[in-house]
Amino acid sequence: MDWLIGAAAVLFVLCLLAAATPITVTLHIQYRQQKQDIHVTVTIWHVFYKTIHLPLLELDEETGSILAREKTESSMGKGEERKVKETPEEMKSQWDSMQMWLGHINHLRPLLFRFLHTWKIKKFRWNTRFGTGDAAWTGFISGMAWTVKQTAGGLLSAVMKMTCRPDVSVSPEFQRRKFESEFLCMVTVRAGHAIITGIRVVKHVRGDVFALWKKSRDERRREEAS
Repeated sequence: MDWLIGAAAVLFVLCLLAAATPITVTLHIQYRQQKQDIHVTVTIWHVFYKTIHLPLLELDEETGSILAREKTESSMGKGEERKVKETPEEMKSQWDSMQMWLGHINHLRPLLFRFLHTWKIKKFRWNTRFGTGDAAWTGFISGMAWTVKQTAGGLLSAVMKMTCRPDVSVSPEFQRRKFESEFLCMVTVRAGHAIITGIRVVKHVRGDVFALWKKSRDERRREEAS
């Protein structure tokens, strides 16, 4: 009997530890001198991490495919590098599948919004420096850029909890052509919130998940056959 109580106590502690586990997601995008860098990092307990780095995106003019060189780094093992190719047909198929799933879970929006409201934005930086070579156009686009950034920041603060002071700037260059931009957003969430939301989602859609997956698979096969 004692071992059963001990096992239950250990299981309870592990559940509490899992629920309290902080997960941090960082998106960092830089564009300078016609080169872009995209980093996505997921960190657990500020110790274990995995980073996906997309340093190069190219367009294949013959096929219209997007080519990327993807690098991954992890605290648990060696990093790896591979080439990724997305054809227009694959992107369309993925978009159609996403639209189908989003349409199916439309009634879960309140649940998903409640989940997003548990996310905390720890860092938010979006700085842009640009010039078109024409002072009038530069001034006009500068005003539009400020509007877009303020709207995006307002939407994020409405959906998530903004716990930092946003660093947002637009620096126009009136005398030359130039474009540089940096975007960084770091958000954190407790694993417990994600687990509870996942259970609720499964509870709401469990009767239709297989049917929806089968429908998506059948449509993909029809597209491949045609």
